[in-house]
Amino acid sequence: MKLPDRGIRQRLSDVLDTREYQIPHERRFEGTGAPGLYLEHLLGLKTSNVDAPDAGEWEVKFSSGTALLTMFHKTPLPRGQAMCYIINKWGWKGRNGRPSFRHTICGESDRFEIVDEANSIRVRRKGKDDIVPHWSHDVLVTTFARKMGQLILVHGSYQRATRTVTYKSAEYLADPKITSLIRAIVSGKICVDFDAFIRKSGAVRDHGTKFRIHPEALPSLYNEHRRA
Repeated sequence: MKLPDRGIRQRLSDVLDTREYQIPHERRFEGTGAPGLYLEHLLGLKTSNVDAPDAGEWEVKFSSGTALLTMFHKTPLPRGQAMCYIINKWGWKGRNGRPSFRHTICGESDRFEIVDEANSIRVRRKGKDDIVPHWSHDVLVTTFARKMGQLILVHGSYQRATRTVTYKSAEYLADPKITSLIRAIVSGKICVDFDAFIRKSGAVRDHGTKFRIHPEALPSLYNEHRRA
C-alpha cells in the first residue's frame, strides 16, 4: 500500500500520541463535525466540501463509532428540478416554518425505496409515479473514487458538553472496490440523506444530499487496509 507523505504520517502519529484535546470555541470548529474539523486543523489541512481529498491524494475522516459517516455529497438529477420537487411534493413544514425535506433512506424507509435501474440509482416514492431523483452509476462511482479513493479513518470519542475529543487510533484504506458501491447503496449499507428547505424568496436551500455509511462497514468497500 502506498502511504500518505511523511509529513502527514508524522503529524497523525503526534495527534494519536497526545490523544486528548480540548476543541477551542471558534466558529470554524462548531457543530457535529467539530472533531473532524479540528483533526484537519491539527494535521495542517485546509477544510473543504468539494469532491476532492483533504490531504492531497488522501481523504481524512473522524468516527466516534456512534453515527453515520458522510462519504460525499451529490445533488440528484434532474438538476434544478429534483430538489424543488422533492420539498414541495414530499416535504413538510420545518422548524423554520418553511417547506422542508429532511429524510434518511437506508435501502428503504416507510415512504421511499432506493432502486437500481437504467444504470442509475433512483429514489422512488412507494406506490407513486413522481419525478424520480436519480444519480447515474458513473457519477457516483467517479465521485467515490475521487473523494474517497484513499482514506485515513481516525477513530475516537467526543464529549460534546465539554468539547473534549480523544483520537484513539487510525487506519489507512485504499484501492476501493468500485463495483461494491452500487450494491452497498441499494442494500442500505450506504444511506441517502436529504436535507433541504425552501427559502422565503422561494429558492431552494440545499445542505447537500449526503451518502453516508456506518464506519464499521467502510473497510468492506476497499481492497487494502492497514493500521496507521
